[in-house]
Amino acid sequence: MVEALGENPSRDPRELTEEKTAVREHVAKTVVEWAHCDAAGIVFYPYFYTWFDQGTERLFRANRLSYAELRRDFGVAGMPLLETGARYTNACKLGDELVMRTWVDEWAGRTFLVKHAIVHADGRPALEGFERRVWAVPDPAAPKGLRAIPIPEEAIARFAD
Repeated sequence: MVEALGENPSRDPRELTEEKTAVREHVAKTVVEWAHCDAAGIVFYPYFYTWFDQGTERLFRANRLSYAELRRDFGVAGMPLLETGARYTNACKLGDELVMRTWVDEWAGRTFLVKHAIVHADGRPALEGFERRVWAVPDPAAPKGLRAIPIPEEAIARFAD
């Protein structure tokens, strides 16, 4: 289970509440559970991509850009992945306490780059990852039913302090 820490990762996780102010970075804690691991007791890599996706969703939701708000305010049907990847440094094992930071590193016209950094509780880096996503609206004439449009300044401004 991932616990959202909002902007203040030093806060006691038992006192967590949803942040109501704009956040440039979302921070979450998790403890590696049996279900996350392969037979060697190491996190099976697809879980990191699930955590990345959750981090992105929580970052956007904290900035008043939940999927419902994206649809209502901007007509956005979703934020499909164009590219993703990770670079692993230190293995994450059963019982490890991890902290993941998520932030938008770049707004680039119709796309944006989300970065993720996961560290062990003792500060050792575990991995760094990224997602390149597109800002998409419904378009019945498009082959996949979606069309990329420029990201509105109003949406980007929701990440400002």
